[in-house]
Amino acid sequence: MDIQNATGSNVGEWLRQALSSWGISTLTDIQVKALAAGVADGESLIVSAPTSSGKTLIAEIAILTAIHRGMRVVYLVSHKALADQKYADFNARFGEASQSPLAAVGLSTGDRTEGDVDAQIRIATYEKALGLILNGQMSPPNTLVIADELQILGEDGRGPDIQTLCAALRQRKVKQFLALTATVENPEDLAGWMNCRLVQSSERGTPLHQEIWAADRTYRVIFGDDEGEEIETGPGGTDLTGVVTRLLEAGRGPVLVFTESKKEAHDFASDFVRGRPRASIGIELAEQLDLFSEPTESSERLKSHAERAVAFHTADLSAQERQVLERGFSLSKFEVCFATSTLAAGVNYPFQTIVFPKLTYQWGDRAGVHLGISEYRNMSGRAGRLGLHPCGFVVLLPKNAVEREHARKLVSPINQRLKSGLLSLSLRKTVLSLVASNLANSLSDINEFFQNTLYWYQTLDRNPKKLASLDTGSAEAVKWLVENELITEDEGALRITAFGKATAMSGLLPDTAVDFAKMLKSIGPTVQQLFDEYADGFIYACCECQEFRAKKPSRFLPYVGPDSVGALNFWQSRKLPVKLDQNDMKLAQCAQAAALYAQGEAERKIAYATGLSAGALHRLSLDVAWVMEGMHRIAVVPEVSCPQTLTNRIAMLARQVRWGVPTSALDILRVAERDHVPGIGRQRAMALVNNGLTNLHDVVSAGSKKLFDILRNSLRVEALIESVTKTIGHNPNNMEKAHIRVAVAFGIESQVADCYSKLGTGYEIAILSLLASIPGLTTTALDDGSRQNVPDILLKCGDLEALIECKTTTKNPALIKKEEAWAIVQKAADFAVHARRVTLGKPHFDEVSQRKAAVATDITLVDNGTFVEGVLRIHTGQMNPTQFMTWLTMPGVTEIERLPGKPTYSL
Repeated sequence: MDIQNATGSNVGEWLRQALSSWGISTLTDIQVKALAAGVADGESLIVSAPTSSGKTLIAEIAILTAIHRGMRVVYLVSHKALADQKYADFNARFGEASQSPLAAVGLSTGDRTEGDVDAQIRIATYEKALGLILNGQMSPPNTLVIADELQILGEDGRGPDIQTLCAALRQRKVKQFLALTATVENPEDLAGWMNCRLVQSSERGTPLHQEIWAADRTYRVIFGDDEGEEIETGPGGTDLTGVVTRLLEAGRGPVLVFTESKKEAHDFASDFVRGRPRASIGIELAEQLDLFSEPTESSERLKSHAERAVAFHTADLSAQERQVLERGFSLSKFEVCFATSTLAAGVNYPFQTIVFPKLTYQWGDRAGVHLGISEYRNMSGRAGRLGLHPCGFVVLLPKNAVEREHARKLVSPINQRLKSGLLSLSLRKTVLSLVASNLANSLSDINEFFQNTLYWYQTLDRNPKKLASLDTGSAEAVKWLVENELITEDEGALRITAFGKATAMSGLLPDTAVDFAKMLKSIGPTVQQLFDEYADGFIYACCECQEFRAKKPSRFLPYVGPDSVGALNFWQSRKLPVKLDQNDMKLAQCAQAAALYAQGEAERKIAYATGLSAGALHRLSLDVAWVMEGMHRIAVVPEVSCPQTLTNRIAMLARQVRWGVPTSALDILRVAERDHVPGIGRQRAMALVNNGLTNLHDVVSAGSKKLFDILRNSLRVEALIESVTKTIGHNPNNMEKAHIRVAVAFGIESQVADCYSKLGTGYEIAILSLLASIPGLTTTALDDGSRQNVPDILLKCGDLEALIECKTTTKNPALIKKEEAWAIVQKAADFAVHARRVTLGKPHFDEVSQRKAAVATDITLVDNGTFVEGVLRIHTGQMNPTQFMTWLTMPGVTEIERLPGKPTYSL
């Protein structure tokens, strides 16, 4: 339909003009239905339609109209890769990158935060969203929540948390709820549960021709049709190379072949490229890969295949290799790609044909299991993208009669039924989230909440007796949570404890948090002095925890090669904070792999030692880092009694595991990856460190020649120098605007703004002015221009004293190094020893400074944004000056999580 003919509430000329400015002139069937149902006027909808039917535009229309009504927007996605893409897309559509910026856009995925902390449009993963509610960053009554790919709430692993989130939004009466879901058999269940109107369509924006190839016959059916036709195609064979060649000759490229494993992807690609000529466009791609790749086991093969316009895409590719390939896919520069399901995560690439070379899994836990309907729908939906192709094709290659029969089911219009997986995860976690978010303050509240869940909605009519298990399970969960001090119960009233709140914020299973708290309390004093000896052991403890080993785990240890006694020998030579399980070789091998990864060891050596492939290693490192970040959140709770220097080390170790390098390489790798410096990954970051360049300042002073000798590419050297010299911290401080907004209420907005904007002496004056706004604190300017080599400020509160040195830097790079951070110690040499030495820095301290502070007892480092947050919590009445001084003078790197109260931007 032409957009001029579209109808619906709030569908006026202004909206039509906006769509025209986006290049939209016609609407698909589902878009017409959504507009008619009121999506542009705040109506809550469940939108169920096939892939490539235009659901994203419906979301963008909802965002545009919500902004006009002064609402906030939270866009929930299933994968981090999709979050990155949506962040870029929405920034270009609505944010700073657009021609007419309408709103600030932010990103929250757990390991990455971009944009203002209170951005009007926020893209978040489902796992992060409940934390946004707990942190006060999402206020449902004034928010449009868009839930993309909502059908994943039926998954056992992630589904229960997503269902809890949706039920919380339902109970808190979210202003507008828009769910985008692939075709499922029972979308009316979602609509009835969430009190939404159902809008559905079976039409794709581009027709999808599904074909089952078997010998000399083909069964062909268009997606959505009940029946197809069987035609004779003549002899041609069904070997994969021949099939792909025939598809290209028929003009059906680009072709994407889905494989079960990395080995299959590599082997199929190698077989296919034999005899194929090099192409000019392929040589250009290979040159880009040479620049952006690190020397890995697959990089040379990847470049060789690219010269022939062929690619493989698996989890063990580096982030930059994936970016080069995916950019090539977007521009249709590759003719064929052999990929594992990592490429089916919802990101759009213009493949015209999808090939399934087999329909039965051969390896791992799923060996012998057929490809599922929902998997097939998601993967086949990559074919024939809207606006790129007139139609799409899917080719299935069954191996036998059983697979041929299963293929008929896959191409039929029957969809998979969406079932609640609420009870597939511990009820303890769900109940804790309810109490922590103030959604339930009693057992009756909890039982009432469960009546808001999809599980209750689906079970009530079909098997109401099963609902009794929720009552029993809730009571048992409350009892356990009280016994383990995550919540308190007083005459039936339930309240969250600090430990419980930290656990809920961490996302960990309550059982994991309790085990970590017990471990830290028992070994904390010992580990404080010997952390380096225990560091690998902490990684083992994360792999050994309930997240991976519970009856209903939230994470899974990956497949490893044959058992190796080397893994047990590795752990028998380490200090462990938990008992070594000598019977679990998989645990030992995975934990060893993660430990070697954090030390910067090359993937090929890790694979040789532990049997863990590069792709599995990368996934494991992210999971272990997530668990360790949760451990850090537990460790900062006062009741756990961990000193700040210990929790600093846990946080640093989590960063090492996430990035796969030791502390000395972290700054280099983080800055290089942030700015997409070509070919700088773990291995080259380690090469720089091994050549004596252990921080960003070393890189700047090394000179181009030395850098070229290490990096072997002049473009790479130039890009690294540019990235390092323009660095201002690791990322912009996303609290600045929120802090200034909060400060207005107390008449100190100019002081707070100056703390963020001023440098040098101006920064010292801004800090003095801000501190002077707090009754109960006494400030003295020591460095008044007449005295030399003294700290800048003396701060007193009762018997507590702090000598503060203010450090800002605009040097290249703008990170405060250890010599600047430690200047306070020398300047304060003549002052009383009981006065704490504090360095207040802007924008950030480098990793080497932070590591040194974490093992020291005579200095505190605090960054500007964290300091301002502490001052504002005094003004908001959440802490008093004595508490502030106690927090400020704690040895180590000050942690914002140790501040009492809530983030000020959430108030």
